[in-house]
Amino acid sequence: MMPRYIIEPERVIQDQNRRLKRQLAVAGSTLFGVTIISTVGFQLTGKYAHEPTFDAVINCLWDTLNLVSTVGNLGELTTGQKIWGMAVITIGLGAVLYGFSIMQSLIHGNDMHKQREQKKMKSTLDTMKNHIVICGYGRVGRRAANVIAKSGINIIVIEKNANAAEEASSDGFLVVEADATDSDTPLKHTGIEKAAGMIASMPDDASNVYVCMVARELNASAKIIALGEREPSRLWLHRAGANDIVVPGESAANQLASLLTAPHLHEFFTQIACQGEHTIIEIPLSDHPEVEGHMLTDLTIHQQHTGVVISIREQNGKHHFNPPSDRLLHKGDSLLMLVPTDFDRSMKLI
Repeated sequence: MMPRYIIEPERVIQDQNRRLKRQLAVAGSTLFGVTIISTVGFQLTGKYAHEPTFDAVINCLWDTLNLVSTVGNLGELTTGQKIWGMAVITIGLGAVLYGFSIMQSLIHGNDMHKQREQKKMKSTLDTMKNHIVICGYGRVGRRAANVIAKSGINIIVIEKNANAAEEASSDGFLVVEADATDSDTPLKHTGIEKAAGMIASMPDDASNVYVCMVARELNASAKIIALGEREPSRLWLHRAGANDIVVPGESAANQLASLLTAPHLHEFFTQIACQGEHTIIEIPLSDHPEVEGHMLTDLTIHQQHTGVVISIREQNGKHHFNPPSDRLLHKGDSLLMLVPTDFDRSMKLI
């Protein structure tokens, strides 16, 4: 299970800090007070009266520490000093144990542990880059996260529902537990400025429009995919910055039609999506300058038969399906390939 980063109101954080400081002050004051009172008491009972004041205070302080630490090496004592010593042991030792118990609970308690975990999680989030942010871990968001995770891409989930956030954490994803529509704070905590893309999969279109708008403002180059519950929302999601919109009703209609007209084709894509042995990926050749001027047949995947190039997409958006092996490759092209799930995207193509 991955830890969750919980964005709490500033008031709650300040209350936690004040409580920790107050408990530390009580523990410190208790230990300091018992030590001073016991030292003064031994001084007033005449112990070390024949010694210089400074030496007497140091010796009385030494006796106090001996008592509260249960060492008890005090030498000869008068009756009054014994009575004072018993009082220090009875009251002072209890006070010292109380102080140490407070300090122990602070060091190992929930509040301190929570703050340490939050700082550790924040540090992890700050180092993330080229990751995918998923807003909403419902049925759609969870399925999308599991599919993307097979490609080895890091994922950060934003989810306000505590139960759903815990599920995402149990599934192995970094989670920011917050309302994604609460200003731009949650998205900034996910490092959206350095993200490769975002999926807005919350159940209402208004929320998806808002997070698309904020994400596009913070990252002009991110690939943003949005879920639209209603067809009229498509226009607003595009205006908010979404590159592509998925309308479940439309997708379901296409799937129903394909089951009748091309059942084996639907079966093919279902096996790719569900069985996890193969997947279809897109590789921008701008990330692989070594292929410039080479032919498709020169690619390692062709020579080793580890993948199939389904299409080459030119920079102008034109696709060349089932491209010939002597097709020249350019840095503005993108390859759409069918490859094993464990295919290393960072490997050299030639």
